[in-house]
Amino acid sequence: MTVGQAYADLLTSREQQALANGCAILIDQVFADLEDIHEPQDVVHSKLFAHLPARYLSKYTPLFCRQFAVCIITVAWKVAQPHRVPLSLVAEELAAWAIITEAKNIIEEEKGEKAAEQAFDPFVDGYVENTDFVFLFDDASDGIDEGVIGQLTGMSSLRFDDWFVPFSDEPARTAHPYVLPDSSPF
Repeated sequence: MTVGQAYADLLTSREQQALANGCAILIDQVFADLEDIHEPQDVVHSKLFAHLPARYLSKYTPLFCRQFAVCIITVAWKVAQPHRVPLSLVAEELAAWAIITEAKNIIEEEKGEKAAEQAFDPFVDGYVENTDFVFLFDDASDGIDEGVIGQLTGMSSLRFDDWFVPFSDEPARTAHPYVLPDSSPF
């Protein structure tokens, strides 16, 4: 089974391979990181931190890191399916962005920065419903989802407490139960 086969119209075969490799690299690194994360400050030295908004460092508890790791694995599974499976929550969007970033790094190593800049653009447009979550990486945009712009554009909540809240209850948008707010054993 080829990663990204459901998006073959949006991905080149090289991008599909980079996406598969990016999934594997990121998952391996996250598993290694989880052993060393005992408090939020430990996240700074992890691969996870490179893919998360820095302003929420104090909230990146060991439980959060495990839940985010599950989102990365879930998104990797979703992009490996033979049919399109939509993302379910903001944390999955962030996980997809992390996987795409890793895949872009692979393209950059092989073909250079210019090739990496344009890689995956059609896939991002077709897979990620919107890229509102990128505002999380810009401190100047903090709260944009709660203001007039957010209301006019119909943004999903970007509040940290809502990252694991499903976008809807549609069966196709079912999130992994470990990440759902009401199902955590901790």
